Amino acid sequence: MSAPPSTVDRVRRIGIALLPLALAPVLGYLIASGRLDLGGGEKDLVWVLPWLVWSILFAIGSFVLWRRGWTAVRSTVWSAAIALAGLLCGAALLAAFGKLGVGGRF
Repeated sequence: MSAPPSTVDRVRRIGIALLPLALAPVLGYLIASGRLDLGGGEKDLVWVLPWLVWSILFAIGSFVLWRRGWTAVRSTVWSAAIALAGLLCGAALLAAFGKLGVGGRF
C-alpha cells in the first residue's frame, strides 16, 4: 500500500481540478469588456456556458478518478476527455430535442 498523499499534493490536485472553473469569470469579464473578441460581438458571451459545463464535468471527473487512486497526470487527461464527451453528449441532446433543435418546435 502506498503512502497517503501529502498536503501539497492534495492542494495541487484540487487546484488543477478547479482552475478551469475559476477561470470562467475571467473569461466572461474579458469577453464582456471587449478585451477578448471572438468575432461575434455580444454573442461571444455564449461561449462561457460551454466552458462552465466543461469545467464542472472536469472537476467532478478529477475528484472521482483521484479518489480511485489514479495518478495526477492520468486522471487529468481522462477527466478532460470525460468532460469533452459529456459536453458533446449534452450538445447533441440539445440539438436533437431542444426548443429549436431538430426534434423541437420551430
